[in-house]
Formats: sequence, structure tokens, C-alpha cells
Amino acid sequence: MIGFGLIVNTIGLFFGPISQEFHVGRASVALMTTLQNAAAAISLIFAGKIMEKVNLRWLLTGCFSVIALSMLTLSIAHSLIHFYIAWIIIGICQPIAITLSIPVLLSKWFNQKLGTVMGISLGLSAFGGTIFNPIIASVITKFGWRGGFIAEALLLGLILVPLAISIRPKPDEKHPAYGKVEKTKADLAVSGITLQEALKQPIFYALAFAMLALQFVSGSVQHISGHITNLGISPVLAASVVSGVMIGAAVGKISIGYFLDKLSPLWVLLAYSLFGVLGWSGQIFLTNPTLLTVSAFILGLGQGVCLVALPYLIQKQFGEKDYSNILSVINMLGAFAMSLSVYLVGLFFDQTHSYNLGWTINVIAYVLSFIAIFITLRKNKAE
Repeated sequence: MIGFGLIVNTIGLFFGPISQEFHVGRASVALMTTLQNAAAAISLIFAGKIMEKVNLRWLLTGCFSVIALSMLTLSIAHSLIHFYIAWIIIGICQPIAITLSIPVLLSKWFNQKLGTVMGISLGLSAFGGTIFNPIIASVITKFGWRGGFIAEALLLGLILVPLAISIRPKPDEKHPAYGKVEKTKADLAVSGITLQEALKQPIFYALAFAMLALQFVSGSVQHISGHITNLGISPVLAASVVSGVMIGAAVGKISIGYFLDKLSPLWVLLAYSLFGVLGWSGQIFLTNPTLLTVSAFILGLGQGVCLVALPYLIQKQFGEKDYSNILSVINMLGAFAMSLSVYLVGLFFDQTHSYNLGWTINVIAYVLSFIAIFITLRKNKAE
């Protein structure tokens, strides 16, 4: 809730104020998140292996401490170079701190109902964005963007660092995982396959493409507040629209996890992909604040595909054996896409004075990613 809510979901609120103070385009400001996600993508190459070898309690504690300190230094930044360096450091820590730790820890602790608990957990991440967007927007309005970074650093340092110290990395005899492990034909799924074996299966590339396409979409969410203010709507209402995205994402992630445990994954993916298509289409054609908020809620529902359904399907398709490495590699592609997305959508705006081109790409991304997964999952079933 706090990690995703602050590190990922509120950064768009800073683009406008920083752009005005340094007299640069939004693409130049958004470049800091491009570098952040590029650093995260490179870090993901090694993150899975590091998480297998180092105690997660101390690894997470160190990562959150570094992120909080980096955020705090931004309150005294006087050049864009400072932003770029700080966000590169945050990007290096981010995969271990939030991107991989959530699905990896949950997959270790829940042998059953993994989709449901993953949905609840990542739904809370979106709920964090709902809470913190108006709070950080108010802090920025009263104390400026420097005060906003101080507030974020304090929340991360005073809450997440102590919580990280309390984490128990994996089950043991005294503290067993939830649910029984099936010892029948499911043994293969429980033990899983290696990354090298996964690379030989078409479903790996379908899931990787879907992650790439939908993380591009996720990156562009950071520009929604800028899109709303560009329509002549006040920053406070713009923050409300962003909160609509976060509420929708919270509902979408929680519900998609539940439905993945109960229904056919293909039907679930179809429904939530349609939410993504409808929601982003609404951002293109609507101008009324209320309707934009409804559209934002619907596109938020579609966010569940990327953050819940894809990690869930990766675990179900390839098992637990090499899950952190396989997820790390696929997430690496997504992080590169997100890094490009934030910059490119900002660049599209600088060139066209509109975000519609970016939103159109998002609609196409949902359609193509569903088609890729649909074809390969059907092929797996046929075999």
C-alpha cells in the first residue's frame, strides 16, 4: 500500500511543479522516471538471484532505507541531474523492495488461494495511491514540491523500514504455509521448471509480451493528472481523477485475483482487458470531470491484468522452482517498457499538446496482449 502508493503512484503530481520551476518540458522531467525504470529493468536481471541468496528481511530493510534517503535528498535538489541520479538509485532498489517481493513472498506462504491473496495485496497497493494522491497533492499545494518529497521520505522511512524488519522470509515447521501441497500429478507444477526450460515454451513469450505491453500502459498512468489539467480542469479535480484510477485498480486487483481462483483464466483476462480498452478510450473522448473519473475507474479495473493476473499465470504455468528468476526476467522487459512509456508519452504531449496518442497506444496494448495470451493458452490446453 505504501511502497506502490508513494514510489509509483504519486510521482506524476511532481511533473508540473518541477517543470515550471526549472523551465523545462514535461518530457525532461519525466526522464527521471524513465531512468528509474531503466535502472529497475537492469536490476531485475540480478534481483531474482539475489533474493534467493540473501535474507529477505535485511534485503528489504536496506532497500527501503536507501529509497527513503534518496527521496529525502530531492527536497534540496537544484538541478535535473540530481533528480536523475536519485531516481536511478530508487530504480535499482525498487524491484526487490516492491516489484518482486510481493509475489515471491506470497507464492512461498500460500499453496492455495494464491490469486485471491495476491489480488488483495496488490489491490492495497492501488488503495495506497487513492489515499496518498490527494494527501501529497495537498502537501505540494501548501509547501511546494520540496515539501512533498520530504513527506514521502518520512512515510517510507518511518513506516516501511520497521515493517521490513518484521518480515519472516519463508515458512518453516513452526510457521507453515497456508494450504496443503498436492502430491499427485500436480507434483510437476509444485516443483516447477527452470528458466532455461521456460524459454522453450511459447507461453513464456506471450506472457513476456503482455508484461511489456501492459507495463507501457502502467507507466503512462503517471501522466493522467497532467492530461486532466491540460483539459483546463483544476489540479484538485485532476487528483480526484487519479484517485479514480487507484480505486478502480484496487477493486480490479482484488476481484481479478478472486476470479482467477474460481473461473477460467481466459474469460477473466477477456473481461479485464475490455475494462482497459473502454477506460482508456474514455480518456480520449471525454472532457467532463465526472465522466473522466468514471472512465479512470474503469481503466483502473484493467490494471489488474498486469500486476495480478500475469504474476499469477507465470507461477501457475512454470511452478515455484525458479519462479523468482522467471518473474524477474519477464518483469525486466516490463520495466524497460515502463521507462520508455513515461518519457514517450511526455514527448508525445510536448509535440502534439495532447495525450491522445499515448492513450490510443494503451488501447492497442490491451488488445494485442490478450490475443497473445489467448492463442498460447489455448494451444497449451490442446496439447
